[in-house]
Amino acid sequence: MNNKSIIVYENKNIYSCKEECSSCNYQDGDNLCCVNYCKPDYFKELKQYCLIENQDCGLEYSAKANCISINKYTGIIQLKDGTYLEILPKLSGNTIDESRKIFENLVLASKNLTREYKHNKDVISQTKKNKHVIEILISVFCDDLYEIIKKGIKKSYIRKSENLNKYRGKLNFAEHIKHNLTNQSRFFVNYSELSLDIAENKILKTACLYLVKQTQIDNNKKILRRFLVELDDVSVSTNLEKDLQDVNINRLNSYYERPLLYAEFFLRQQVFFPKKGRSKLPALLFPLEKMFEDYIESFLKSANISYNSQYSSHYLLKNNLFKTKMDFVIFKKDKKAIILDAKWKELDSTSAKFDVAQADLYQLFAYSELIKNNKEEVEEVEIMLLYPESNNFKEVTKWEYFNNTPVSIVPINVIEKDNNQLLLKEFNCNY
Repeated sequence: MNNKSIIVYENKNIYSCKEECSSCNYQDGDNLCCVNYCKPDYFKELKQYCLIENQDCGLEYSAKANCISINKYTGIIQLKDGTYLEILPKLSGNTIDESRKIFENLVLASKNLTREYKHNKDVISQTKKNKHVIEILISVFCDDLYEIIKKGIKKSYIRKSENLNKYRGKLNFAEHIKHNLTNQSRFFVNYSELSLDIAENKILKTACLYLVKQTQIDNNKKILRRFLVELDDVSVSTNLEKDLQDVNINRLNSYYERPLLYAEFFLRQQVFFPKKGRSKLPALLFPLEKMFEDYIESFLKSANISYNSQYSSHYLLKNNLFKTKMDFVIFKKDKKAIILDAKWKELDSTSAKFDVAQADLYQLFAYSELIKNNKEEVEEVEIMLLYPESNNFKEVTKWEYFNNTPVSIVPINVIEKDNNQLLLKEFNCNY
């Protein structure tokens, strides 16, 4: 089984490595090339991927520079020989292991990110060591399975048509005559039965049977085996497309949504569901901006801070034109409000402006004025811009608008998620 991987960073370019390159000596055991470089054959595959997609796929080919640029996405792409292209978040001073840790933290915090990810519904089916992105995704899947066990495995009524020795449900007259004309002791009936053997569970069971042989993490194996015991009476999916069409997710079983999407991802090319041809490369790319917002929301929840997410109660113009949407707003009892705006961007504290976008400051100022002018219970507004912590940005910086509205630029630790005292301190100062 192919263990090889190529490491690249988001917001960087991928270049083709020269055939005579002799500097591929990165000490990671199974890499092929230097970071952000790949062999010519792989570069050709990725170039073709960009051209075939002909849409926003996270990668873009530049003919002038003969390179592939990576936009603000992180994740994994599988090349045709099974080699992985790992696209990792990059902050100054981080090692590859730390970048993988950031990826893991962001994925685990992003409960809704499956609605945002970009993929072509193919699969990554190779086993990876626990330091690789693919194993992280399996771990997320297993965490979701554990949540299903805790909240309850879904049952639904399924329709059955059977020839029984006792009457049940409604008689299927045509079939009854066909099968029981000379046997009056049996009844061919249609009836509904509450059952675990539904499409959702079939898909999850099939994914578990596959992944229990792939993962190298003992805890993952333990959860997968336990889930298989819970679904012992559930049949294996033999028609993935049909079962996916039969999936029914609603408010009561929304915790099934992400694991089902991951299950589909894992199953697309493995032995149960072979597909002919591979015109596209299997890829699963996540938007870092959205992931970072979810990471902030996860932190707010864990800190028991009451907030409004995607706050959109105001319009920029009269007559209800140009509705605004704010990442997070915290309304306090002392007629104050805090607007939180999360941006996945590496700042540079050596620059006077910290590389903060002027357009962001204009937008947030407009938000602060909207809240002050439209909510009678708010007299003061403070703005907090949240950016990932890096070697170039480690301390809170205080600014003020011309009208004295305070602005705080706050670093967020994305490697050690429990080590965000700077943000907690800002909240404590304002509560």
